[in-house]
Amino acid sequence: MWKKVAASLFIFVMIFSFSTAGYAANMSTARAQVARRMDRSKYQVTVPDEGSIATEKKVALISGKAPTGTNIIIEVYGTTDLTGKNFTLTNLPKDSDYILISKETIKSGKLGFAKEVELVSGINKVIVIFKVDGVTSVEKIFYVYDKALAEEAARNLNLLGPTK
Repeated sequence: MWKKVAASLFIFVMIFSFSTAGYAANMSTARAQVARRMDRSKYQVTVPDEGSIATEKKVALISGKAPTGTNIIIEVYGTTDLTGKNFTLTNLPKDSDYILISKETIKSGKLGFAKEVELVSGINKVIVIFKVDGVTSVEKIFYVYDKALAEEAARNLNLLGPTK
């Protein structure tokens, strides 16, 4: 009988000695895994859909999609050249030529987010920053022109006549 008790005790100890081991990832690995699993399509700027826009309006609507409660920073930059002669949509200024005009933090709602921003004459850069790790910011370029000056420039080009 002692052999049965010893054998049972030995088997009992063996069964309870097997344990599961858990390992935790360090914080940088955990953040990288969360960023990979996160659906980046939930964070979008839908209006305007183009990357660069020419307009005569000094107000632009920025809207998009983001989960409810997401903090979003909208920064508006203008160029140091307010004459519009040095920069165009094909000849954009360097980052050092921009001046911060406004910066505002908003929260997304059930339908996403929307904000009207004021622009200055010339080249404007609007940056939408989603305050979520792993989501890149979105940049939109607006060229605000004066319609009267644009028409006058077009007329002056017509006065030159065809060149050979």
